[in-house]
Formats: sequence, C-alpha cells, structure tokens
Amino acid sequence: MQDAPSVRQHFQTVAASFDSIYASPSLLDRIFRRDMYERFQRTLEECRPLGGKSVLDVGCGSGRYGVAFAEGGAREVVGVDFAPKMVDLALDNARRAGVIDRCKFIAVPFLTHPFDQRFDYVLAVGFFDYVEDPLPFLAKSRELTRAKFIATFPRLFTWRAPTRKLRLALRKCPVFFYTRRRVLDLMTRAGFSVSRLEPCGTLYWVSGTPR
Repeated sequence: MQDAPSVRQHFQTVAASFDSIYASPSLLDRIFRRDMYERFQRTLEECRPLGGKSVLDVGCGSGRYGVAFAEGGAREVVGVDFAPKMVDLALDNARRAGVIDRCKFIAVPFLTHPFDQRFDYVLAVGFFDYVEDPLPFLAKSRELTRAKFIATFPRLFTWRAPTRKLRLALRKCPVFFYTRRRVLDLMTRAGFSVSRLEPCGTLYWVSGTPR
C-alpha cells in the first residue's frame, strides 16, 4: 500500500482518542458518530450465537470488537493491525475485560502475515476507509473465511464525505469512498456471495459468505 505509512502514523497518533469513542463517548460522539455504534451492534447481532466460534478482526484498532466477541462467547479472537499503539490498547482492553486468554492481538500487515488457520467469522469494519485497492485484502479475507465475512465501506454520496476527506487530508491521511455498485463488484470479484448490503448512516454495511 503506497499510503500505508501515513495511515499507520495517523492511527499511532490518534489511538487513545479513537478508543475513547467506544470507552467514554461524548454527546457529540453519540450524535455525529452514531453510525459507528450502529455498525458495532449490527456486526455483533449478525454473528450470534458466538459460542465456540473463531473470529479474525482485520484492522482491529483498539480491540473493541474482538473483546465484545470474546465476552459474547467466541472461543478464539485474533486481531491484526499495523499500528502498534492500537494493538497495545487492544491487549489492555482484553486484560481489563478478563478475556485475554481468548484474544490475540498482533501488530502485523494483514496481506503479508501468514495465517495458519481459517476463521468462522472475518471482520473488516472501518478498514476499507483507508485502502486504495481493496481487492487483494478482500481476496485474502475470502481465503480465511469459513462461514461469514462482514465489512463496512464509507458511502460516497453523503454530506460527511467531503468534510471527512478534508479533515483527514489535513492530517496527511488518505480516505476512500464507495458506491453501492462498487462494493457489490468488489465482493463478487473477491469470491463472496453477498447476503446483506445495507446503508448504515454514512456507511455501507455488508455481510457475505465465501462461494
């Protein structure tokens, strides 16, 4: 990824403030980031019951999804993120939640990391915002998915897209937006059958199964 260093640096810088969106959301967070909380709940609900399941969280950030999946009964959670400060937060969050024995968070690049297993559920929530060419990541996700893949993609035609692009550009972090047609095309080319593709605020939330 040509822009990977700038994306990594961005998340190294904002790791603590990003985690606070989930840990202690402000009133403004609840209003303007409502789609983040909605996608969180949709993703958990889509994967229940979790008992005995294995989960891979691509771009796991501070581990909030992984911890919630482990608390919900997942047997094993693996989270990967290329920002070490995010992974440190994820490990701390898992320890505080008492689920560290079922969580593994590692600071590695997803595309080149050699996984030695497939997972019941693979997540890439809030990940494709920062990926210029999603297809290789989707294709590898397809290889690793046993039952269900869940991802989100920022919608192109929303009022927040231009302001978000400008805000992140000022921080030297790229962001990419998608149409519904492009999401469907990418999922299909990667080898997924799309089960659900729905707007979720300023996002597309998509669930698919490997063909």
